[in-house]
Order: sequence, then C-alpha cells, then structure tokens
Amino acid sequence: MSAPAATPPSTPTSPAAPARTPTAPSAPAPATRLSLTAAAPGGRLNLVRGGPAQEFTVTVRNGNAQAYRHLLIAFQMEPLTGEPGDLPGPASPYVLERRDPATGTWRGVELRMATDAKPAHLYEGGSPLARDAVRTERYRLRATATGPSGSSPLMVYALDTDAAEGAPPDAGRPGYSSLPHTTRRIL
Repeated sequence: MSAPAATPPSTPTSPAAPARTPTAPSAPAPATRLSLTAAAPGGRLNLVRGGPAQEFTVTVRNGNAQAYRHLLIAFQMEPLTGEPGDLPGPASPYVLERRDPATGTWRGVELRMATDAKPAHLYEGGSPLARDAVRTERYRLRATATGPSGSSPLMVYALDTDAAEGAPPDAGRPGYSSLPHTTRRIL
C-alpha cells in the first residue's frame, strides 16, 4: 500500500492584520541626580541638655546619572552662642550616633561644629551607592548635660569623597538637607 500523499499545511485564513505603524525610538530617561532627605518625628529635633537622644533618618536616593564609589553622609552644626545660665560644656556638646543595621548597635559619628564648610576632598571614606539605589540610615542625637542652649539647624551632607580638589561644589557635595534643631536646658 502506498503512503498517502502529503498535503501542504493549510494556512489559516484570517482578516488582514492591521499595518504596523513605525514608532519613534523612545527617548532616554532624563538624567536625574542624587537627592537627600533628613526626617525626624515632628519635623525637627527638640533636645534637652542631659536628656534622651532623639532619632532621625537620612535617606539618599541616587538618580540615574552616576554611581558613587565612596558616598559619605556628614553632619555639621554651627556652635550655639548660649543663653544666660548655661553651664560651660565639653568641646563636643552633642553625641551623634548611627545605627549599624547588621548588628543593631549604635556607633559614634562625627558631628562637626563649625561655621565654615569643609571641602569634600578633605573627607575620607563612604560606601558605594549604585545608580537608582535608595538607602535609609537611622541616627540619633543627644545633648550632653552641660553646654550652650539655643537653635541651629543640623546640616546633613552627602559627600563624594572621590571628588577631586577644585571640582565644582556640587560634584563633591551632590546632596544636602537640614533639620531644624533646638536645645534647651532643664529649668
């Protein structure tokens, strides 16, 4: 017996497919830069000399423009002038700490007390931050028992410690935020 003759596969009949309209290539996303926010309960730090520390968070959102190899979060506050009745305090009348997420322990962080800005190239350290990455860190600030009282914002900087000396200021300091702060003494 002979094999049946092969029949060509049938092509389904369907209505004509609509013609495709060529689309323009999509434009690349606009370049975005790093942003930094500092947040505390109530939107500010209210400290009492010798009282408990107050926690706050710092969130860094990197844009799509560049990755950072060494991004350092740095803190600065202008010295308080004090009020009548304040007791002289230590050279550093505040204790600033960062919570280590790996161990859950609090570790000391430098709080620079000065009226001038320290150039980014004079700082060392920092950790990587990839493009489009977000990192939130917990901090706490406590006022020592003695020292001046008054108000001065806590300034928070994201510093690119790889920035060359003489680079434009925004290259070395791509992010900035501040928290209103008041320290009072127990009356």
